[in-house]
Formats: sequence, structure tokens, C-alpha cells
Amino acid sequence: MAQSIRVQALFLLLAAGLGAGLGLLYDLLRPLRRRTNDALWDLLFCLAAALGCFCFAMYSGSGRLGSGELAAALAGFLLYVHALSPSVAPVLERLTRGIGSIWIFMGARLKKIQIYEKKFFKKSEE
Repeated sequence: MAQSIRVQALFLLLAAGLGAGLGLLYDLLRPLRRRTNDALWDLLFCLAAALGCFCFAMYSGSGRLGSGELAAALAGFLLYVHALSPSVAPVLERLTRGIGSIWIFMGARLKKIQIYEKKFFKKSEE
């Protein structure tokens, strides 16, 4: 039994949303990719994209992605990257820098605590 036009339009809209969500994930991973130059983040993005497309295909009812859904997901991704990414990416970059500075600060504090504990427990054993 064929799906109604309304259901097909809904699935196309959801596929475009999936593409926009993948664009947001791409922007979230972009600062990490720039700092580490590691292929791990690219692999993580590819796995997330494959998992998202697989889950969407299983949810759509037919168990496969049609070319229309793939085109809508690509259009959503490209629309996000070209329209929203220029304003979202700098905010995420600043957020990543802030989290990085907090991480470095907390690492230095934890190292001082570790040195203090080592001295304290060494003296208490004697």
C-alpha cells in the first residue's frame, strides 16, 4: 500500500531536518578537527551520518532511503552549512576555547591536589 502525499512530505521534511542536524554536528566537531588534525573526528562524523540515515530509513516504514529522502537530507545539510553555519560556527569556536581553558585550569588544580595527597599520605605512613 502506497503512502499518502502528506506522509511523504513529512518524511521529506524530516530528512531535511536530519541533514540540518548533521550540519550542526559537523560544526560541533569542526573546532576539534582543527585543533587535533586527527581523522578520528571525521570517522565519528561519518559514523553518525550513517547511523542517522540508517535509523531514518528504518523509521520511514519502507526500510530503505529513497532518492528523494537522500536529496532532502543533502539539501538540509547544504542549507545549514551555507545559511546558518557562518553565524553558528564562531559561537561554537568561542565555546570550545572556553571549555578548553577551563579544562586546562582544572587539570592544573588536579595535579596540585595529586602532589599534595602524595606528600600527605607518604607522611602519614611513616
